[in-house]
Amino acid sequence: MDITEKIDLIQRPPTEEIVTQDELIELFKTNSSPKHYIGLEISGFLHLGSLISTGFKINDFVKAGVK
Repeated sequence: MDITEKIDLIQRPPTEEIVTQDELIELFKTNSSPKHYIGLEISGFLHLGSLISTGFKINDFVKAGVK
């Protein structure tokens, strides 16, 4: 998978914030398996939809080669 495909996966919804696209490109050029962090602010009851959407996003990261 090339860098453009990896970035497209990472930027798919529900992603709201990332480092700049240029920083993300440079990260993949220098590190083939960067680490991710998913920060959650749970202000109400946690429900199944929250877990499913987070799971889909983690799957995008895994496909892009992110640990």
